Amino acid sequence: MSLDYRKECMMNPDVNGTPTYELAETGKHDLASMLACCAAEADSYWRQAEGERQCAAPYYFERAAILLRKAKDYSGEIDICERWKAIANDYKRQPMVKARQAALVHKGPRAEAILARLKKAKELVRKEKVARVKQAR
Repeated sequence: MSLDYRKECMMNPDVNGTPTYELAETGKHDLASMLACCAAEADSYWRQAEGERQCAAPYYFERAAILLRKAKDYSGEIDICERWKAIANDYKRQPMVKARQAALVHKGPRAEAILARLKKAKELVRKEKVARVKQAR
């Protein structure tokens, strides 16, 4: 396998052979599809060489977070948002990003929305715990 082919595969994440971008529209209301896309995007991101990483697409993380909130799975929402946050924090440390020679995906509206959802989901978990304690009394 050539280095170019391996590099191309790492930057084109897929779910069971289907590129994640093809699932963006058809799977956007399906939690399992969005979670699979998140896993593929994250795996693709972390497999790239340190210092040369291209950012994962935040779309899938935001959609998964939205669907998890609808399902009232706030812990799942926190998990997916924290996975995005780890990618964004690593990405902003990449030399090409620091030099502004790469897209500032981590500063975009979707990325910011994911971080806002993280804060809100943590608050919802806290409220849920308080409600459970009150019910137990």
